[in-house]
Amino acid sequence: MSATFRELSDRIGQVGELYARVHKIERNADWYLLKLTEELGELTAEHLLIAGRAKPNADGSGGSREALENEAADLFGQFVLYLRANEIDIETAIERKWLRHLDKYVSLDVDKVAGDG
Repeated sequence: MSATFRELSDRIGQVGELYARVHKIERNADWYLLKLTEELGELTAEHLLIAGRAKPNADGSGGSREALENEAADLFGQFVLYLRANEIDIETAIERKWLRHLDKYVSLDVDKVAGDG
């Protein structure tokens, strides 16, 4: 089953609200950004563990594909919460910043432009 981004965002927002209430977390603009940074650090740690470029955790946890995926989910979830808290319409922003270039790049002979052809 695949949800639209809006549906997924609403569900993530609901989990975020409930989690904050249960744990009595007062969230503000800084909290959302700092939490996003924390989750990126945890994803980085898992990535490095899997790549063999970090020491294993003392308790032996981490370093698995599942742990990496869980940290990616945490980062994505916190990013969605950041977007919601800052009223960022990411679909519109992606269209404006990224996708407007798609037709131009598709029509280019990338190897020729890059000097490889």
